Amino acid sequence: MRIQSTLLTFTHSTRSFIFMTMAITSPYYLSSFHYSAIEIGFVLFLSLLSSSIFVFLYSRINSTLKIRSVILSALLIVGFLILIILNNPIFYVMGIIIGAISLSGRDLSAYQPIEQYTISHYETEQRSKNMAFSIYNFGSYGAASIGSLLLYTYTSLSFHELFIIDLLLAVVQMVIYLSVTFPYYEKKKVNGEISKDMKGHIRNLTLLFSMDSLGGGLVTTSMLTLWFKVVYNIDLSTAGFIFLIVNILTAVSILISSRIQNSIGLIKTMVFTHIISNGFLILMPVLHSLIWSEGFLYLRQTTSQMDVPARDSFINTFIPKESRIGANSVFTSARSASQIPGPVMGGLAIEFLPTSLLFVAGGIKGLYDILLYWKYSWFKE
Repeated sequence: MRIQSTLLTFTHSTRSFIFMTMAITSPYYLSSFHYSAIEIGFVLFLSLLSSSIFVFLYSRINSTLKIRSVILSALLIVGFLILIILNNPIFYVMGIIIGAISLSGRDLSAYQPIEQYTISHYETEQRSKNMAFSIYNFGSYGAASIGSLLLYTYTSLSFHELFIIDLLLAVVQMVIYLSVTFPYYEKKKVNGEISKDMKGHIRNLTLLFSMDSLGGGLVTTSMLTLWFKVVYNIDLSTAGFIFLIVNILTAVSILISSRIQNSIGLIKTMVFTHIISNGFLILMPVLHSLIWSEGFLYLRQTTSQMDVPARDSFINTFIPKESRIGANSVFTSARSASQIPGPVMGGLAIEFLPTSLLFVAGGIKGLYDILLYWKYSWFKE
């Protein structure tokens, strides 16, 4: 793996720690101000909306990749300064919006298209690229595991102290971006070189990824935390333990994913592993027992994210090099935007019929798998 890929894996990991700790704690922080499930869902909705706006706007800024990354990092720092200085739910929402802080637990941010383009620029050989994206995602879930472990272990950790830790990591991310050598990117040339046929594929994939993210928006880390909190009345430490196991299983599965990709191909890896995970998701509420719900969640995570490095590698192989950063921005924008309705719909579901949340999410994501295989099973890399 090239040094640039390693550095960007580390920045991705720092954000994953930040976003995971914020996702798990957000329902508890807002509950301390007596917010209902519907009101918490609305705050999570605003978080996803702000992240989507950032992704949309930053894909249209004609500046160097380094400057775009540094500005994003600076806004993240400002967001946490607001959270630290002003302990109020209104300013909490303001800090989340300014910093584009994801409360979903997933990193669907404006940073990703830049990082993925840079990695694909330096990792030109297919197996090297597959491995680089696997490690890129493994580092993300490994860091998320550490964040979950922190919440499980240090039960006396205050929200204020957590915000300070996340602020320091945001500063570290900015320092790393300042040291990374990003490839040159000319936005105007890219737009003129996308063929009509490739535009059609980008449009199809955008619709498919949007469908997956629509279902995913219902079962983000924050929504699952809220679901467990409402259905089983678990405390923050227990939530930290649950997502510690979840992220460890996910991190291990990410590494295994690269071997599966090399064996059966990228599309089959994306589809087959995802279908299995969605089956376990639907089973989570069937037996009203915390142990059984946890068990099915853990089984889900053994394959849930195996499609992520395969998808990253597929996009950055199938899409021509000169069109990748534009396509990645479109995909990230669409995936981020499609998650926006999830917290509002999920908050209503949790308030009135909690079991429906997981049935609907699993059904939507399963339909995405079927349609993706139908459209792209011919791709053999």
